Amino acid sequence: MSVAPRKVLLIRNPSSASSRPQTDRLERFVACLAEGGVHCDIRVTEYAGHALELARTHGAAFECVIAAGGDGTVHEVASGLIAGGSRAALAVAPFGRGNDIALLAGVSGSVGRDDESAIRAILEPKPVTLDTIRVTWCENSSAGTESGGAAAESIERVRHALLFGGVGFVGELLRKTTPATVKWFGPRWCYSAGFFRALFSFRPPVLRVRSEQGEQVLSNAVAVVVGNAPFAGGGLMRIGPGASMTDGVLELTLIEAVGRWALALQFLRLLRGTHVRHRQVRFFRGHWLEVSADPPQLLALDGELLGTSPVRFEVNPRSLTLLTGPASVVV
Repeated sequence: MSVAPRKVLLIRNPSSASSRPQTDRLERFVACLAEGGVHCDIRVTEYAGHALELARTHGAAFECVIAAGGDGTVHEVASGLIAGGSRAALAVAPFGRGNDIALLAGVSGSVGRDDESAIRAILEPKPVTLDTIRVTWCENSSAGTESGGAAAESIERVRHALLFGGVGFVGELLRKTTPATVKWFGPRWCYSAGFFRALFSFRPPVLRVRSEQGEQVLSNAVAVVVGNAPFAGGGLMRIGPGASMTDGVLELTLIEAVGRWALALQFLRLLRGTHVRHRQVRFFRGHWLEVSADPPQLLALDGELLGTSPVRFEVNPRSLTLLTGPASVVV
């Protein structure tokens, strides 16, 4: 795609743009696109997972789908496009708390500033075809039986992550980074506050990991992290310091530690990207990885909590087209 798309769907997460400044900003964003000849069919999400459904159901009818929100909204839209088999390109209007995908695409913005780079990425598109992480896990639900009782039914869930997936401490950190934590500490420091809260509640599980390198057991596991991008968490977490979103492989990190102090140091190394050299870290590149845990662990994908282990991660090469801006760092 070398010319601006004409048929564009904009999926807006109202909770990401609920304040008056954000709403005005989105209106200006749409108006600027209209001036450039790009008119948006706007759909507003009503519940968690709605952006995925909208992209899956309607994406094929458009040349481009704009995710107007944060990383969670972008994650849902990307998963919906892939699930629906759509060839529509993904564009990002960065109006959320976490805008890592926008940073990678070179289209990040903030309240009080214009969104020239994000608008330019749509009006003067530079498409890049990305790998994603196909993530599969199972959830149990109750289904009615002939006798009127309820039986457990296992339902397979599939999502596609752009940045990372993980189980262990990373899931506990997100669980402890509550809306109240975000309100009090703001988007920049909320994860630091969540980190210290999680440090005192987390109990290292036993993880059994299978990959192309064989089977491994982590007796005092901190986390298993699968990286497709070099950073996350507002650029603060260097989870895959050498990761490329276009090379067809994932960066896989298995971390162990004994005691809270060692756990804290390990996670700080993960934030800095120095974990890959530590003796208690197993770091390698591969195409897939499976994790089971005792007890089961929360599953974190692109900064969202979506399920629990066991889980399978695998690379889905060249599965999504992203429209990037002039400052893109996607490679």
